[in-house]
Amino acid sequence: TWREEERSWRGEDREWRAQDMEFRVEERDWWHLEHLWRQENRKWRLEDIEQRVLENARWVWLRYAEKNRRDVEEKSEQLKSISSLSALLGGFAVVAFVELQFADPAVKPAQSEILIVAYAATTALTVALMLNSMVLCSFMLCSILRNGKTYVSEDEEADYLYRCRRFALEFQKGDVPPQPQRSFEKHWETRCEDDWKNAFRMFTMGVPVFLSNIACISWLKFHYSTWAAGTVTAIAIAATFGWVHTQNNWGWHIERTGRNRSGHPSVSQGGSAHGSTGLPFAWHA
Repeated sequence: TWREEERSWRGEDREWRAQDMEFRVEERDWWHLEHLWRQENRKWRLEDIEQRVLENARWVWLRYAEKNRRDVEEKSEQLKSISSLSALLGGFAVVAFVELQFADPAVKPAQSEILIVAYAATTALTVALMLNSMVLCSFMLCSILRNGKTYVSEDEEADYLYRCRRFALEFQKGDVPPQPQRSFEKHWETRCEDDWKNAFRMFTMGVPVFLSNIACISWLKFHYSTWAAGTVTAIAIAATFGWVHTQNNWGWHIERTGRNRSGHPSVSQGGSAHGSTGLPFAWHA
């Protein structure tokens, strides 16, 4: 009897061992599946990190492209305003020169020769200054409208995204983050800033000359009335002092460069003012 029980126990033990082996095989398969899942999870995380790097780089690029667009619009409006005012004042001077008849051409005028020469000189100087200012601003406006979009072209974007991705992959603390190689702000500072200042200075010099021209016109037109000519001259002098005051308050502010206006280095200077000390994309925070 005990032999039969021993055989039965051994049979059950073999059955348990077989079930245990099946369970171990199944467990091994589950471990293998879990290992594959973890590998896929790591692969997904790496792809997700790479995608986030690309999205961060694209976000910074879009911010740079928007800044480029705002810079182009700002400079365009700046040039348009000076060009329009120069054309307006130059047109006034030319119309006055053409329409003014202060004496019969066949008769020697009673006005002073010096006054006539001063009138002719101020008219020519006003037109020359305003015309040069208008033409220079117009040419610069055409140039920036034509070339402004080239700084955010697809090639520039692809190059910048590639350098951002490479920077994120090889980042070490203290590395300087990549910046766009070309920018409209840098182009303006190196190519257009001096010409813009020259155009603005010609405009600012032309305004008091235009007021002097008005004073000369008053003495030629109202030579028979000292009070009328003196009143116009006094108003022109007062306007000249007002212009000097306005120029003192705002002229220097308009002529300042982009760096001085913002108080911070521009995008094209390469990196942040104090370098990168955090994450690869922490410099724009």
